[in-house]
Amino acid sequence: MAEPRDSTETSLPPYDAVSQPYQESIHALTADSPVLYHLSLGISSLSDITTEVELSRVEPKQDGSGRQRHIYDLRYMRSGPGGYVKLPSDSPHYFIERASRRVPGLQDLGLKKSRLPGKACTTVLPVDIRGKTSKYSIPNFVKDSAPVFSINKNRWADAQGALIASMHDTAEHSLVVTAALPRAQFDMLVALWCCKVWESGVANAEKVHEGIDGGEEFS
Repeated sequence: MAEPRDSTETSLPPYDAVSQPYQESIHALTADSPVLYHLSLGISSLSDITTEVELSRVEPKQDGSGRQRHIYDLRYMRSGPGGYVKLPSDSPHYFIERASRRVPGLQDLGLKKSRLPGKACTTVLPVDIRGKTSKYSIPNFVKDSAPVFSINKNRWADAQGALIASMHDTAEHSLVVTAALPRAQFDMLVALWCCKVWESGVANAEKVHEGIDGGEEFS
């Protein structure tokens, strides 16, 4: 695949993105393929005490090496300020924040689960990082904003409802991208998928509590 330019007009062909659990690299097709992205932590093994993971895009250089460009901070909010307040419904537990506004096309986005009984659907909405309309001045969803993506079980759709990817929670946590996407949209998709893997790992992990002496206790 030719090296993409940093442009929202550049479409990347569909292919698999595979993340090895307990590792920090995201590869195309297989684990021995070139690295597309790098994470500061292995997201599938995190507990709910971790609140931030960096995502960098690996950009190939002419000499064959790769340069890492930090594009997103993946964030987790377990509760409201101080840890004593339940997180308001207008704030996301998992969201992605742009590392730089100089990279065109990227948005700050969060995962919002459907509250309808029996409907396992998640929408991806724009997030106001500064929380200007939040009661607690914490990141919250932009009011009346339109979804950027939607997730129904393992199927991802774009804003128009067209299927663009599917994720598979096997040992390798694969994301199969089935549509050609602009560079920025692909970056956002991968970052949000990482949040879903993180969310799944936390939901299935042993709960970690802080002991009296400040150490960690597992239940």
